[in-house]
Amino acid sequence: MNDDDIDESLKENWAEILNPYNDKLISQQINRFADLKQLSNAEHILKYRGKFYFVIGEYELALSDLKRLLEFEANNTFALRYRGETFYIMEKYEESLADLNKLLEIKANDTWTINAREEVTIMYKMYEYNSLFILII
Repeated sequence: MNDDDIDESLKENWAEILNPYNDKLISQQINRFADLKQLSNAEHILKYRGKFYFVIGEYELALSDLKRLLEFEANNTFALRYRGETFYIMEKYEESLADLNKLLEIKANDTWTINAREEVTIMYKMYEYNSLFILII
């Protein structure tokens, strides 16, 4: 087996694992990932699992883990950032803005958060405008 065979094998395994209809394999992979990192507590597991769900587009599952992570630490910047991004992707702009505003309370001059909040604000205003326009028609 050469390097190309190994790469192709890994690619096939990840494609199978990340198949949106294969929840069992995704769960197994998450558990293996947690084991490999030898994570010692629930907060770390929630953090890595929440990010994994975010990356693969399982937004409801990501939100669940990020919410639980914030129950451990209300000002967890990682959870607030990823939850804010997740809400944005799901077009839940008010919730996204709430998380981004809280992030700015914690880190007032964070460039990423300032830019993200501006983008979400624009989308929120467009959403409100379109909603009003539809009501008028």
